[in-house]
Amino acid sequence: MKLTTQIICDIIKTGLALKDDQVWIYNQRRSIPEDERMYVVVGMSAIKPYASNNRQTTGTNYMNDNTAQYMQEMITIDVLSYTTEAIERYTEIFGALISTYSQQHQEALGLKIAALPTTVNDVSEVEGAAILYRIAITLNVLRKYDMLIAATYYDTFEAVDVSKHQP
Repeated sequence: MKLTTQIICDIIKTGLALKDDQVWIYNQRRSIPEDERMYVVVGMSAIKPYASNNRQTTGTNYMNDNTAQYMQEMITIDVLSYTTEAIERYTEIFGALISTYSQQHQEALGLKIAALPTTVNDVSEVEGAAILYRIAITLNVLRKYDMLIAATYYDTFEAVDVSKHQP
């Protein structure tokens, strides 16, 4: 199963026509190259479970537990560059996340990316004299995680013929 951050990296890379080395998942051992290109870093800052359920499916000789967990995942997207490109292009990320390509991925993978972010902050001053332009975007993603568990413990019961029992 693909991570939510991997899915969003793919959508942003495709939507903004960026190269593989320009979009990555947060907390990897990477330094921001000091070139003219824009870079995007996607991370997960919090997860809030909001529902869980279990349904059984049965057949002749089996029983399965179909569990589903529903999560609200808070995603952070940092857009950075040594030129003003990060400030000029960060709104393109919103377009990429609501594009047809994104919608098709969301439907196929069982998730919903919020159409609007919860916050957008200019955090350029964090780098100080390095003059790195940096925009921090936070948005929510709703995601369903499914799991199928074989309930083999029900297979051990034998049928009892009650007509043969005597009082």
